[in-house]
Amino acid sequence: MHQDRWRKRIAGGAALALALVLFPSCGQTISHSAISSFCPHGPPCPVPPEPSILSPQPTSPPIVISPSISLRPKKKQKASPSPRPNLHPLIAVIVMENHEYGSIIGNSCCRFINSLVGKGMLFTNYHAVSHPSLPNYLAMTSGGTQGKGGTDSVRAGEVDVENVFEQLSKAGLTWNAYQEGMPSPCYRGNSAGSAPFEYALKHDPAMTYRNIANNSLCNRVVPAAGISLLPDFSFITPNLCYSMHSCPAASGDKWLQANVEALVSVLGPSGRVILTWDEGTSGAGGGGHIVTLELGPGVPVGRDPTPLNHYGLLAGIESAYGLPRLQNAAGATPLPLFTGNP
Repeated sequence: MHQDRWRKRIAGGAALALALVLFPSCGQTISHSAISSFCPHGPPCPVPPEPSILSPQPTSPPIVISPSISLRPKKKQKASPSPRPNLHPLIAVIVMENHEYGSIIGNSCCRFINSLVGKGMLFTNYHAVSHPSLPNYLAMTSGGTQGKGGTDSVRAGEVDVENVFEQLSKAGLTWNAYQEGMPSPCYRGNSAGSAPFEYALKHDPAMTYRNIANNSLCNRVVPAAGISLLPDFSFITPNLCYSMHSCPAASGDKWLQANVEALVSVLGPSGRVILTWDEGTSGAGGGGHIVTLELGPGVPVGRDPTPLNHYGLLAGIESAYGLPRLQNAAGATPLPLFTGNP
């Protein structure tokens, strides 16, 4: 049964106010006026979205992990003498926006992200494959840009190719695409929400695919709210502010600080969190030199200079689940997931 693979119960708590600490040296994706203001679009300042995206439960105080996500501690269980061999992989991919490697690593805007370098594997030679956003989201989930290089224009269900979401479904594996700011499951609009906290279809690859958007599988593409279970594979897209697209990098750093380590903990010994960016601001490698980190139990701590890109990310995910590699992922160097022992 698919439900047997849903590993961890998670639930949300009370609302939080997000306090952004902005640093003048941060790489920016919006006007300089945003550096000194939480409201990049000017007054009146929009209210940040409700912080909890998870269903509340009556027992145990929540561990707050986001302006948007919170997890409850799992019940204590008897310790096993040793980890089970061949633990079923659980992977969560978080995609941030529009920053070059050098604007994040070593930059005071992103102190939490830089702290993660000492807790996992930083892939120092990782590149996006195109510009702007959309073709990179398609590359990391279908193995190609699908004719969308140079454009963010897309309709729900427009892209008719095999993709990792369909692969997982056919293999009997569970998945969800968690889209912050999405108003409802299967939502087909190009955008939703109040600036700068919007949802954008161009950052939601699952809903661009015909074999997802045009059938019941679209019910696995859901708002980042009311989550009660984590599936085998999670694709997490923050809203346009918290992804660093429309707000300074420090806002995304705070969002990640509230989310990443708790996700690692909840996913457990067979879990991996992959933090990456859709594109940089240069043309290096086709779409810019970007930060990508692997985090989780057993991940070696260090820096890996292997040349990698979004096709390699897809190849690594497909290899972890025993799936065939799609399109350009077939010839790509796979991201070396699960090379460390839990």
